[in-house]
Amino acid sequence: MHSVGPAALVIFLSLLFTYTNGFQDGSSVAAGAIACRAMSKLQAVALCATCEFLGAMLGGSAVSKSIAALTSWPDDLTILPILSSALLAAILWNYITKIIKVPSSSTHALVGGILGALVAAGQGFKYVIWGDLGYFIHPTGVYKVVISLFASPLLGFLAGYALYYGVMVILAKATTRVNSPLRWLQWVTVSLLAFGHGANDTQKAMGIVVLALGAVTSGAVTDIPLWVRVISGCAMAVGITSVVPGIIKRVGGGIYKLRPVHGFTTQTASAIIVLAGSATGGPVSASQVIASTVIGVGSAERRKGVHWLIARDMVVAWMITIPSAGVLGGILFSLMKLLPHGSAH
Repeated sequence: MHSVGPAALVIFLSLLFTYTNGFQDGSSVAAGAIACRAMSKLQAVALCATCEFLGAMLGGSAVSKSIAALTSWPDDLTILPILSSALLAAILWNYITKIIKVPSSSTHALVGGILGALVAAGQGFKYVIWGDLGYFIHPTGVYKVVISLFASPLLGFLAGYALYYGVMVILAKATTRVNSPLRWLQWVTVSLLAFGHGANDTQKAMGIVVLALGAVTSGAVTDIPLWVRVISGCAMAVGITSVVPGIIKRVGGGIYKLRPVHGFTTQTASAIIVLAGSATGGPVSASQVIASTVIGVGSAERRKGVHWLIARDMVVAWMITIPSAGVLGGILFSLMKLLPHGSAH
């Protein structure tokens, strides 16, 4: 019975993290369609919430396993305060970046929180699984997560740049009447992007819950139970309904003024990257990928039209997230040890 409270806290924090992920990264998912008037805010939120839930239910388990594979901490109750500290650090960082209206990365925040709490608990990197680079093709452990996080924005930029050129070749003789079908096509592209985001990002919290359940049952739980998928999908969907207008404005028009062709192109390129990450177990940040595809599309059309100062601020936010959340995770774990019944390995 002593394990019920700490395990319940991990599950509660995982749902709260998923909710904050919904309003943080979910705002970026909906931004393009809203900015180029393909959908109203209500339509975009309803569509994204539905598809994000379906992504949580049907998106597999590969990303969850990648998150769980970050640590070799034993399957016992001592891991629970580490997981709670990591989640709380990520949640705090998401709220901080919401306040300052920066589309930061929830994934970076969670990974930073996990590593910071592990280092504080193990007094070093003893329980961190660095893994293998695998020639950058089949990396494992921390290397897999870090490579996925930092390679995906670059791939997003290149995909957006190349796809825009391809679309413009196809539409070379098109008139402005093509804007109407491009807006309608965004119902498909936004659905795919939201499904991919739901599949990828809910699994990160699910991976934490599986670790917590494994601690309580001495490793008996290794896959995601159905009830965990349901509550995680619901938390993400509710988070989507709390979209942040400031992030929508910055991603949808602050980086580059989006028109229907841009919205369609950025959503298609982003969906390809995010869905590929979900299929291969690579945790990616939807907000990073979407912002980088917007920059890629804008650069392909008119480089001077890209607001590079805003792009620079976003890149800085991405770069400081892992170390900042890591420090928060370490501090929170140290504080948690001071509480009654606090424990460390």
